[in-house]
Amino acid sequence: MIERNLTQEEVDALPFEHNLSDGHAFRSWTPAESAIIGESARFFAESDRRGGQRAEAEYIRRYLALGGQSYIPDYFTGLMSYSASMAVEIVGNLLRLRGLSAALIEPCFDNIADILLRHRVPLQPFPETVLTDGTAALEALLETLTADVIFLVSPNNPTGTVVGEAAFTRIVEYCVAEGKLLVLDGCFRVYLSDEEVYDHYRILAASGIDCVVIEDTGKVWPAAELKAPFLSVSPRLVSAVVGMHSDFLLHLSPFTVRLITEFVCLAEADGGRYLRELVAENRTLFKSRIPGSFLRTDDTQKLGLAWLEVSAGGLDGEGVRRLLAERGVHVLSGERFYWSSPHLGRRHLRMALLRDPDIIVHASAVIAGLGHELGVG
Repeated sequence: MIERNLTQEEVDALPFEHNLSDGHAFRSWTPAESAIIGESARFFAESDRRGGQRAEAEYIRRYLALGGQSYIPDYFTGLMSYSASMAVEIVGNLLRLRGLSAALIEPCFDNIADILLRHRVPLQPFPETVLTDGTAALEALLETLTADVIFLVSPNNPTGTVVGEAAFTRIVEYCVAEGKLLVLDGCFRVYLSDEEVYDHYRILAASGIDCVVIEDTGKVWPAAELKAPFLSVSPRLVSAVVGMHSDFLLHLSPFTVRLITEFVCLAEADGGRYLRELVAENRTLFKSRIPGSFLRTDDTQKLGLAWLEVSAGGLDGEGVRRLLAERGVHVLSGERFYWSSPHLGRRHLRMALLRDPDIIVHASAVIAGLGHELGVG
């Protein structure tokens, strides 16, 4: 039997109303977002690919600014993408062609490890615990790393763990000194609070490091899967990456770039606070209705997701996932997020919060009811 990956499980859940498996933004529009959608026919009519490169550059500048990041076109080349996964595919190709190995953060969404392994990139774990256990833990790991590349996700999916500024700066210094390449997935950065934001791009450019940064919008705005991901590529990697990128994509639809730029402009008005508040409200709704004797939240509240630990003895995440699916609520179990040590995720579930409140309330009632059935609610 072929083992199913997390994306295949998400696809299976698409027909169901109470689908909280994927981390994409599926919620009703706010009034301001609805007004943007109402203008979409005009955006479509005005789209002209002759101005696409200028529009893409302006979009990248504004999106990075929304996340508190510098736009540095003299150092980074921005390449639009259909999806963040396509960007990872390009990275996988690059590492394979150069015969490089990678230290990949664990846990992370399984398709990152799957893509790299499909390209026969040797992997070693970069446990995210070294980012939270203090300087000594990080230094001890760096002393033992043999990989040519460090691949980080911050904030990390599924836990929300953030690579703090001091740790990030140290990792960049290490990579420069040791001649290693750094890949950073920042696809959930919009959900960070102002206090947690620092400028990845400024630090990277100042160091002269070889790096790729992956950005995405599919986890932010409900745009019917229209999104505008991109890669930011440092100078010495550009020629190799551009060649591969052009095999995948002539250019992203100028309509899509315009639509997502409008969403970015909307979020600029309050620095993205409304986006974070929508998630926070759903998180509060959920936590207030779920008995801690059954499930407890085990994340840092930095994503549009909840990472849950099964706190009742004798149960694991996959068992609870199956029971919930039988009751019409679809989430993901945690084992596959731990690509090297699946047992570490055995008691976990991941649940999306980028849904309408009534979906969260219904799912909460089903989960609480299941806890009661099992005698742990």
